[in-house]
Amino acid sequence: MARVLRWVLLLSACICNYDSEAVFNRPNEIKLQNNEYTDVLVAINKDIPENERIVDRIKEIFTDASQELYAATNNRTFFKKVKILIPKTWTNKREYQPAGTETFERANVRVDDPNPLNGDNPYVQQKGGCGEGGDYMHLTPDYVLEKDYGEDNWGPYGKTFVHEFGHLRWGLFDEYGFESASGEAYPHFYRPSTGSIQPTGCSVHVAGYNRHMETGGRCQLDPETALPEPGCRFFPDFRHNEATGSYMFMQFLSQVTSFCHSDPAGDPLSYHNREAPNKHNAQCQGRSSWDVMNEHQDFANGANPPREVSSTVPEFELLQEGEFLRVVLVLDTSGSMSGNPIRQLNQVVTRFIRSTVSVGSSVGVVTFASSARIRHPMVSVSSDAIREALVATVPHTATGGTCIGCGLLKGVEALEAIGQPKGGVLLLVTDGGENESPLIEDVMPGLLLKEVIIDTIAYSQNADAMLESLALQTGGMSFFADTDDSTALNNAFTATVQTTADEEGVTLLSEDTTISGRETHSSHMYIDNSVGANTTLSFSWLDGPRPRITLETPAGSVITEGSPEYHVTADTITIGVLGTATVGEWAFNISNVGRNDQKITTIVSSYPNPGDKPITVTAQVSAVSLNYSSSEPTALTIFASVRKGYLPVTGAVVKVYIEKPPDGQVEELMLLDNGAGADVAKNDGIYSRYFYNFSANGRYGVSVKADNSQGNAGYIVIQGGSGSGAPPLDPGVGYTNGSNVQQQTLDQFQRMTTGGVFEVRGVPVGGVPTRDMLPPSRVDDLIVLGVSYHNATVMLAWTASGNDFDQGGPAHYVDIRYGRHFDQLADKFYGSTAVNHSQVLLGSLTSPPPPGSAQTIVILVPDRGDNVTFVFSLRMCDEEHNCGQPSNIVTANLDYIPESISPVTDNAMTTGPDANDTVTSTQPDYHCTTDSDPQINGNVNTGLIVGCVVGVIAGVAVLVALAVLYVKVKKPMESSNEARENPTYSSSVQLHSLSEEDSLNNGI
Repeated sequence: MARVLRWVLLLSACICNYDSEAVFNRPNEIKLQNNEYTDVLVAINKDIPENERIVDRIKEIFTDASQELYAATNNRTFFKKVKILIPKTWTNKREYQPAGTETFERANVRVDDPNPLNGDNPYVQQKGGCGEGGDYMHLTPDYVLEKDYGEDNWGPYGKTFVHEFGHLRWGLFDEYGFESASGEAYPHFYRPSTGSIQPTGCSVHVAGYNRHMETGGRCQLDPETALPEPGCRFFPDFRHNEATGSYMFMQFLSQVTSFCHSDPAGDPLSYHNREAPNKHNAQCQGRSSWDVMNEHQDFANGANPPREVSSTVPEFELLQEGEFLRVVLVLDTSGSMSGNPIRQLNQVVTRFIRSTVSVGSSVGVVTFASSARIRHPMVSVSSDAIREALVATVPHTATGGTCIGCGLLKGVEALEAIGQPKGGVLLLVTDGGENESPLIEDVMPGLLLKEVIIDTIAYSQNADAMLESLALQTGGMSFFADTDDSTALNNAFTATVQTTADEEGVTLLSEDTTISGRETHSSHMYIDNSVGANTTLSFSWLDGPRPRITLETPAGSVITEGSPEYHVTADTITIGVLGTATVGEWAFNISNVGRNDQKITTIVSSYPNPGDKPITVTAQVSAVSLNYSSSEPTALTIFASVRKGYLPVTGAVVKVYIEKPPDGQVEELMLLDNGAGADVAKNDGIYSRYFYNFSANGRYGVSVKADNSQGNAGYIVIQGGSGSGAPPLDPGVGYTNGSNVQQQTLDQFQRMTTGGVFEVRGVPVGGVPTRDMLPPSRVDDLIVLGVSYHNATVMLAWTASGNDFDQGGPAHYVDIRYGRHFDQLADKFYGSTAVNHSQVLLGSLTSPPPPGSAQTIVILVPDRGDNVTFVFSLRMCDEEHNCGQPSNIVTANLDYIPESISPVTDNAMTTGPDANDTVTSTQPDYHCTTDSDPQINGNVNTGLIVGCVVGVIAGVAVLVALAVLYVKVKKPMESSNEARENPTYSSSVQLHSLSEEDSLNNGI
């Protein structure tokens, strides 16, 4: 009998209540002091051909952006010091200083080949919610170099950079409508609760006119939404514009000099429009950009007040990556490591040196107990003989105390023996707390001056509490592997090299399997067409006789002992596939020939084929320490990014595994990319989920597995268009209508790697209380799917939350509030009118579907006619009346739109030459009455309910089916007419209790 103990895979986690930022693949930290941004890191990818003009243009862009930023923030910030990281593939020059902790993967701004979904459009990769900074800004070489091209399409470089910096630094979102190829969409127009149709934007004073993208003609109204038809866009009037805001709407307008604000005494021409149904309002719950910025550490509590400066021109420092990795293995050999821990460490380090370290890398070995010594000096790995010489110095015995500071100092000494230590890596592995001087805190200042990177592996729950902080402060990564978990230890070593040395190898399979005596374990792995070079299978064990391994290729050939690919050492069998591994399923058998149980560690790795981008899984742990609260909901958000190059891989099966204290129990959780709950954006390749089931204080190891086991995985291809990013001057640029968006399917694949560690404190003895105090997640993708004047109905749709955040079974009921005025609903949700059961013609208030499912409801409203507009918002609640925060607010207009063509005046932000453009309607309204212009006055009409129910249900059934597709399973290549995903993430989870009055209003 075989028992698979643990998949070791990859994740990223964001912690809602956290003490420090992530240490695993975290972005470079930009510093702000005395109004000056320093340590801004720009990196050029190694595959970009050498061109000094790129460096010159980066300097020009930052110089312009610094001046614009100073003005946009009211003289409160500018760029003072910028680092430009030159790739190691470029010629070394005297003015280039050696890089320290700076790497391309950690850069704040990347210059790289285009993301096919964005083209040359500048954009920021964001996965967090409002106020959460982005991962990186992406600029292409063509955008950087071709100034006329860039300005003609996106406007002045400095202003475009400030727009993107709003995403990157302060976690702002776009204030314009858009639909992306991934399926995320926000409407280009809306009808406010008072007034005429407006384009989605900020501020309302931007002048312009409306035109259809495809026909070039005037726009018509869509009677199902009472808004301009799909393909209609708002064009700004460059000559007559007066608006001064906002940078997150149309930064390219010459008059725009600020972000939108909410100060009634401030500039009215940049006053925030919280009614616009854009992503910023949905994410930030109607707060202005300045509202969000003022809560950021840059400006909170009056930090960095306005200051007059003589110059905003930045200083630039040119750095260059080292040609090869320099790593010192700093290994604990204290008494607590004796027995299986030191044996397992010896096995993992041996495999790392023999199979993982690249040719040309420099490696040294240091051990420490009560003192430290260099077991092997730094040496360039250029032959198998050198690898074996290093392996011979790997420790296999342990005794003495624990002086971590001694080991770190000796590691720096090893680096200094071959040159400057700056940029070198110390990989520290320890299982206990330090009890000998010097301590970590004693040597920390010197380590920071040396600019070495320190990656740490906590090799037990008892490992020193300073490890994560040590990695954080030195730009390193932190991991956790229990002493009986060899796969986690293996993957931690591998992740260090892959991230720091820019290695492109990927781990396809990594698992521990316990096999009973005289039994055979059968398994398989997949080779997809993005990998196959240098494919290696490794099988290792600590106890018992050598197992018997057979490997069957997709063509049916069998590799076994005696085959030229089959290599055996004392405790490891390695099979190196000759040439390029064949695409398909590779089956293998592991036979335990002994009588006792035997644990086998299996690791399969492969490299991409020349010229191809492999499918990868990357991770980020957004915090290393979480304080559990017994008085309010406490949760962690887990992210995993699955990509092929820059292209997001959608439809994959992604699972996270959390190893929990105190006994190493593993919890499995499916991650989702559906734009609801913890997931910010649908189909962006970032899979997310909340985690809240904490078991005890201590370290939680995390890992992720991604595969195509359901056959739905693929990536998006756009023909003749591009996705979202900085808004172009011409709204028609990159227009996608569905016909030019295609889904490219992928082969069966699998990826696994480690995901770091986080620590939880304050958990009560016995774990989290069983009392339900977790509310459903906030709904942030509420949309109006359709309106009917004749039936006086509004169809709403959204993605259902779970009983506990985004999981735990269905919520108990939904509380929908509505009114005639946006401000009243936004400011007094709990005092607004609740939808009752008699108004629900289709759907239910008390039977929500499972979390992540589409939920649709048809509501009878009490009025209709000229200028009748209703606003809606909702929250989902559980059986204990724990309720999520109110959702985004949507509007529904109940004007009469005749079936025949009739002109409709469009007053949308129009103060320019086409202010009187008209839109007309040619599409019929769905209805159950033949009145030419029926009227409803007063409250809900009971007779109308009876007369219309049958007809409405029949007519609406089709729309309900569409709603399911529209909200839940809409494929990325489909076009979008409405805002379907308004995903948001709240950095703090709040608890609401439903009052007795609320319960009565809901008919509960």
